[in-house]
Amino acid sequence: MNEHLQDRVADAAKTVKDDKLSAALVAKVTRQLAKQDERLDAVEKRVKDLAWENRRGGGFPWGLLILAGGAYAAYRFVPAVQKQVDKLIGHADPGVEGNLNRAGEAGKNALQAGMHGDDPSSAANAAVGEVKRAGEKAGETVKDKAEDLADRLKG
Repeated sequence: MNEHLQDRVADAAKTVKDDKLSAALVAKVTRQLAKQDERLDAVEKRVKDLAWENRRGGGFPWGLLILAGGAYAAYRFVPAVQKQVDKLIGHADPGVEGNLNRAGEAGKNALQAGMHGDDPSSAANAAVGEVKRAGEKAGETVKDKAEDLADRLKG
């Protein structure tokens, strides 16, 4: 009987040990599933955000490209517009003129890429960058002239 009791105690100890191991595995799997749920929630949120941006028209600025194309076409084919633009550019800083010329070329490249079914985004981004730099240079020139005028009025 003593031997039988020892076997039962050994079986009970093994069962307790197995139960502890099972509990540890269940806890580990539960933690991993919780982390996976968090990651899936983050992915789901990002997908919803991207879908919202897409509905809002996020992504490539097609409207800006169409506007730039219209402006280029007006400059290219309407002599009065071309004359007025050339007159304004003639008064501009040569650096601004260079930026505007490069922006025009980049805009033309973007339109051609779009018409050929290629991705026009790099050329359109280049055009936007050149226009931005031209605006910054023109703004600096206006600011400098305004400061000079203010100094002359004071002195």
